Amino acid sequence: MSSSSEIHAFWQAFAAAEPALQSVPLRERVEQGNDILSRHMEGLALEMLGGDDGEAVELVVTAHGSHALFPLLMQVVSAAPPLRHHRVSAFRQRMAQSDFGIGMAGFNLATSDVLIACAQDAGQIALEIRWAREVSQDEHEHARHMSFILLDHVLGEYDFAVKVGAVDFIDGEAPADHPGPWTPLSQFPAVFDAYWRDALGRTGDFPLGEHDWSGLTLAFHPQDGEEEDGGDDAPEDTALVMVNRSANAVAMRADLTHALRLALPVNDRDALDAVRDLQEQAAMLLAASQLGILACTITRGGTREAIYYVGDRAQAEQALAPLLARPQAAAHELDVTFDPAWSGYFEYAALA
Repeated sequence: MSSSSEIHAFWQAFAAAEPALQSVPLRERVEQGNDILSRHMEGLALEMLGGDDGEAVELVVTAHGSHALFPLLMQVVSAAPPLRHHRVSAFRQRMAQSDFGIGMAGFNLATSDVLIACAQDAGQIALEIRWAREVSQDEHEHARHMSFILLDHVLGEYDFAVKVGAVDFIDGEAPADHPGPWTPLSQFPAVFDAYWRDALGRTGDFPLGEHDWSGLTLAFHPQDGEEEDGGDDAPEDTALVMVNRSANAVAMRADLTHALRLALPVNDRDALDAVRDLQEQAAMLLAASQLGILACTITRGGTREAIYYVGDRAQAEQALAPLLARPQAAAHELDVTFDPAWSGYFEYAALA
């Protein structure tokens, strides 16, 4: 991961080169811009769009769908200075026209040739894909690779990388008992968005009023880290998990990408009550300005953990600082991980 000084150095170099970049054709400008970027960090790339009739060129920073590089990408974009000839954006966006094709090594594939069906996959959308035209056996691997490229352009980099789970290819005709429906990729964005909203309940709206919680007890085995359904006959080997089902509405929202874990010791009933109150106060502080939402709590081994999903981790930590400065929070642990697919939430939500 590049440091803030390297990010700053990149933008200084890009801004200094901007007048010269403006004088060359767009293709050369992209190449030269990426040469500047590669001198300061690895893994990211620049793409440039538009610029006709003297308008500013859209400068897109992409990680080619790599989750691990998304935090760096967002740091780079947030650190961008005002530029005279470019406007900076994060992630490769959906193409306005979704009916198109590409050719590689003599093989052509259009979005209308790719048929897709949706299914659920632990909070994400699973895709099943087949082709509407004949594809010979020796072209299958090539067609799969090109289908991924088309998907990335049609759904956009972020949605394809974060919201899509398993992708399976079906060779030939679909099984007779397959529920379908099958939609050409050229018409798929609207179907994908409707499935996300209607089938998975992702309205994107923060839940109001009382939230809907579900509880479950899990047995865990410290020696191998595995968890399975269990009872409460061995308290030292069980975890009580409470899942906020209402949080599903905002799951994987692009501005709620970090899992913030707040853990505190609970050695007796009084301590448990005090910790529960403190973690709920933290939830109210974050929700008041929609900085984040409490997704689940896990009580086990003398510790109660609360998992919140937040966007700006610095703002969230600043909002919680006065609360965590109280004496009863002296022994707290606070850490943040990048989890745009909310895997820490759906690990439990799938069971609750």
